[in-house]
Amino acid sequence: MAFSRHLCLFLVIALPGAIASATDIYIIAGQSNAWRLGSLAGIPGEESGSILYFGMACSSRPEKAQLTIIKKLHPSISGAGLAGTLRAKARKDIVFIQYGVCGSSLNDTANWYPGDNPAAAITNDEGLYQSFTRYLADIRLQLEAEGIQWKVDGLFWHQGEADTGHDLTTYEQNLRNLFWRFRNDLGENLPIIAGHIRDLDAASRQLNLAIDAVADTDPLFAVVPLDGLPFESPTDVHVKPAGCIVLGERLAEAFMKLQRHP
Repeated sequence: MAFSRHLCLFLVIALPGAIASATDIYIIAGQSNAWRLGSLAGIPGEESGSILYFGMACSSRPEKAQLTIIKKLHPSISGAGLAGTLRAKARKDIVFIQYGVCGSSLNDTANWYPGDNPAAAITNDEGLYQSFTRYLADIRLQLEAEGIQWKVDGLFWHQGEADTGHDLTTYEQNLRNLFWRFRNDLGENLPIIAGHIRDLDAASRQLNLAIDAVADTDPLFAVVPLDGLPFESPTDVHVKPAGCIVLGERLAEAFMKLQRHP
C-alpha cells in the first residue's frame, strides 16, 4: 500500500458551510485493491464539480469519517479513474466514500462475512460489515447536516484475494448474501459493479467464476476484467496505480452501461 509514499499530495480540508449540494453518492468497498481504487488526493486549482471525499487508511476499520473536499483531482492518484469518470458523468459535485480494508475476506466473522441467511435475519453483526454501516451512518449525518439527501447511487466492489486460501464452496453464496445486505441497507435497486481478481491459479479462477455466477442472475450487478493491467510484480495481486486508473474507468463505464440497460 506504499504506492503514494513518495508522492506529495495536496488535500483541501472541508470547512463548515463549504459544501455545495451534491446528489450523486458512490461507495468503493472491499479489500486492498478496492482501497487503491478509492484513494484520492487533490492538487491546487479547480475543476467543474468538487469531490466530497471520505477516505481512510487501508489497515483501519473506522466508524467515524473525515470529510475532505477536493476541488482539483490529482491525475496520477490511483482512484482518479473511478472518481474522475463518475464526476465527469455527473457534471456536478459528487460524494465518494472509500471503505477498503487490507486482507479482509468473506470467509470469517471478523470481516465481510454477512451471515448465513440475512434475508431470514440470520446475520453476522460482529465483524467488518458492522463497522462499515456505522461509518456510513456517520457520513449520512454529516451530509444531511449540510442539506444533502442520503441516496447511494452506486457501490463498487473489489475483493476476493484473501479468500483464495480458504474453501471457496461458499464464496458465491456469501457474496449474494453480502449484496442482499448492501441493498437492504442502502436501497433495493442499488447497482453494484465489481472487478475480477488477478488470475494466478486455480483458486483465483474459481473465485472469479463465483463472481460471474452472481452476475449471471443479478441484473443490477456487473463485472469487469483485469485484462492488460499492470501489477506490482509477476506474482502480486495488487494493481499498480496506473492500472487502477484504467480499472476505475472500466468500473465507471460498466456502471453507466448498467444504468442505461439494467
